[in-house]
Amino acid sequence: MLKNNSKTTRTAVWVAAALSLVTGGVCAGVAGASAAPAAKAAAPGARAAAPYVQAAAVVNADGSINRSKGISSVTKPAVGKYCVELEDKDLDLTKLVPVATLQYTSFEYGIRISYWPHPDCGGRAGTIHVITGMPNRWVDQAFGIVVP
Repeated sequence: MLKNNSKTTRTAVWVAAALSLVTGGVCAGVAGASAAPAAKAAAPGARAAAPYVQAAAVVNADGSINRSKGISSVTKPAVGKYCVELEDKDLDLTKLVPVATLQYTSFEYGIRISYWPHPDCGGRAGTIHVITGMPNRWVDQAFGIVVP
C-alpha cells in the first residue's frame, strides 16, 4: 500500500493500471483472434461479406442494395429517407447499436438512424429508419450500415 497520497503518486498509479488493462486487452484480443472458430468456407476467390456482424449493407443513393448480409430489403419512402429491414426478425434493435456512415459525400451532409418503429417505414419492428442530408433539406446519399 502506498503511504504517499500526493497527486503525482496517485496519477502514476492510475496511469500504470490503465496501461496494464489496455495491454492485457490487446493481448487477449490477439489470443482470442487466433482461437476464434473458423468461418464457413467460401468459394475459391470469394471473400466473406461482413463475417463478424449480424447485418450490414452498402446502400446506393437510389435505395438499391450494392451488397449486404442479413438485410432483407431497403425501401425509400421519400427523398433522403430509407427503411432498412433486417432478415432476422428476432433481433431486438433496441438492444443493439447500429452504425451508419455516408459514402462519397462532403461534410455538409449528415446521416441519422432510428431503430424504433417509424411511421415512414410503416411502424415495422426490425426496420432501421435512415435519413441522409440536413434537417429540412434531405438529400439522397449512398451509405453503409452495420448492425454488430
